[in-house]
Amino acid sequence: MKNKKISKVVLSILTSMSMLSSYSATIFAETPSQETGVAHEHDLIELERKSDLITNGGFDNNGGSWKKTGTGTFGNDNGNYYGKLSSNSNNAAVYQVVSFKKNTDYVVKGKVKISNAKGQVFLAVKNGQLSAGLKDNNGKTIETTISSSEDKAGQYQDIEFTFNSGENTSGSIAFIKWTEENGNQDIIQEEVWIDDVSVKEVSNASEDDQYEMVWADDFNKGQLDTSNWDYELGSIRGVEQEHYVNDPENVYVKDGQLVLQVTNRDKEDQYKNPRGNRQVIYNSGSIRTHGKREFLYGRIEMKAKLPKGKGAFPAFWTLGSDFTLDGRISSEQGASWPVCGEIDIMEMIGAENEDLNGKSNKKVYQTLHAGSAADVDHSKSISTYTLPKGLFNDDYHIFGLNWSKNKMEFYVDNKIVGSIDYSNNEEYKRCFNRPQYIQMNLATGGNWAGDAGDNLAGQKYEIDYVYYGQNAQQKADSKEYYENAIKINGEHDVTMTEGETPNLLEGVTSDQDSILDYSIDNEYSFKSKGGLTSVDLVCSGKNDKQSLKKLKRVNITYTIQLEVVLILQNHQQEEQLYLLFYLMVNKI
Repeated sequence: MKNKKISKVVLSILTSMSMLSSYSATIFAETPSQETGVAHEHDLIELERKSDLITNGGFDNNGGSWKKTGTGTFGNDNGNYYGKLSSNSNNAAVYQVVSFKKNTDYVVKGKVKISNAKGQVFLAVKNGQLSAGLKDNNGKTIETTISSSEDKAGQYQDIEFTFNSGENTSGSIAFIKWTEENGNQDIIQEEVWIDDVSVKEVSNASEDDQYEMVWADDFNKGQLDTSNWDYELGSIRGVEQEHYVNDPENVYVKDGQLVLQVTNRDKEDQYKNPRGNRQVIYNSGSIRTHGKREFLYGRIEMKAKLPKGKGAFPAFWTLGSDFTLDGRISSEQGASWPVCGEIDIMEMIGAENEDLNGKSNKKVYQTLHAGSAADVDHSKSISTYTLPKGLFNDDYHIFGLNWSKNKMEFYVDNKIVGSIDYSNNEEYKRCFNRPQYIQMNLATGGNWAGDAGDNLAGQKYEIDYVYYGQNAQQKADSKEYYENAIKINGEHDVTMTEGETPNLLEGVTSDQDSILDYSIDNEYSFKSKGGLTSVDLVCSGKNDKQSLKKLKRVNITYTIQLEVVLILQNHQQEEQLYLLFYLMVNKI
């Protein structure tokens, strides 16, 4: 049977070692452990969800912001304003056009007074011209009837109506009296008063309050916690002008902050970017949780102060956990970009002068990238946000993603700046309803950012914390995914001897008609100096027996399932060996 790759990374392990000693790292495997009592300094920020879609719900100043048709009008009694549907009329309305998010629940509240005991008024969500009623996803017209009675006639009654916006992004909240010209006389003769109208998204505040912190890094350990983070190294993407290194002046923790800093690259180590003609003149930092932590549904949030300057390009984003790390995992394993999916929670393109060609030190972008092998890129800009005052370099701000199954909300500080419902987009569901890993980097220049300024050395991307929390529904949806994911069994210790070609997967099995493979690279032999230094693949998989045979003698210990430990130990005193070992599982 021909293998049909769905390119799912089950796990990847990173470890370094020194002479006659070892270091091990633990990560999520098929089912991330649900940690309890996770230590964290701050709470996830409370998002603004209760903003009223209605402007001037009290009809002040004779109904400013409201519209009217027929014999609809506005009035006031001693300064108490209201909307009014006049008597002796079969057709009157007051309404206001508002914007919706798709497939979102809203609640309309207000006060309505009907003069007749047998009168009634319609509360409906119409199109902008009131010529047609909007419908929810079930095809049902969005409307309700407000009726009077003997005990309600001539008295204000509180009304409340909840509806779902369906596929609609805007509509008119309308109070209508209507009947045939010679129709219901109780409606024709009635007078109706409307006041204190509000339209709000059904509050998720109580749900937000119940987010459980699953994982947190406050960067309080004095050094980068390599059980959570891995370095990205070398020249990676686009025609950028930085070389990512793991040097302590470019990636360091100080005073409870993670700092990614730009420094000048020594002249003798500068080079032309291999994907273009820009000179790589800076060193900088990039870290990621690949192989250490992965995330599926929940709040992913960071607090950071951003750099500034021409071509300063900080980012906070995620990639699918099966990403092939720019080819350093064998191209036969995992998924390339953008097949893996990418969620850009925050990107900023710094400028020398504000708003120069759309670039600004006070504007951030939120973007999705998805794709397939057939039609490569389904990118979508979700939103942008511009600070009303000052720069992102002036102070710390919060950037986050609230990610549920088929839905995402992006936020800056406590403001939701963009959202998407992709429940009807099969490409997005394939890319984004599966695990991702977090990445934070400080690039300089590039395809989008353009040429970097020559004065960026010393610019810092200062990160106070990165948090991950889930509410009950997000936790349940994540659990369901992992319960149906491919499982691995048969883990055991392996001793690997130089000159031999052992079967590293002997006795290890996976279910669901899948196949196992692995690859090994030399990430931890990376050197910052020497021009275009890189991380190289030294064994592409189980069929690459010659490369495996050439590796120096090591002990490899791995435990698969709930946690993974890989221990590499060098017994050669002449040369240290540093390897990155990936175990991959692909569906047949």
